[in-house]
Amino acid sequence: MNTQQGAPGDPLFANLSVLLVEDDAFAIKIAQTVLRQLKVPYISTAKDGAEALDVLNSGTQRFDLIVSDWNMPEMSGLQLLKAVRMKWPGMPFIMLTGKASPEFVVEARDNGVDAYVVKPFSPAQLGQKIAAVVAAKAKK
Repeated sequence: MNTQQGAPGDPLFANLSVLLVEDDAFAIKIAQTVLRQLKVPYISTAKDGAEALDVLNSGTQRFDLIVSDWNMPEMSGLQLLKAVRMKWPGMPFIMLTGKASPEFVVEARDNGVDAYVVKPFSPAQLGQKIAAVVAAKAKK
């Protein structure tokens, strides 16, 4: 039995519902594959922040975690993060980005991001970030 936090089959992922927000079809497929490898059972997608907000506001599904790209048309990941923090302040939020400049990190942290993952990422890297964020929420 694998007990490493963030590993596939981790009990933290057993009932996890994730909203994956990404505008690039290839990146969505990669992230979905990673989430499936981690045995995350519920994965919904949105093509940008505006669509993600529509999904969240509809209230038809509950989410435990948002994983969002930073750079997207319509509404960026940062704009989505700000909107989520206003309406759902405790919602765990992980940002995906192709760049990890100090300015990015500071801006994301200042706006309440729980974690960020630099693309390209390995399944282990994403899994560890998800596990850490979900475990932190469970302790609250």
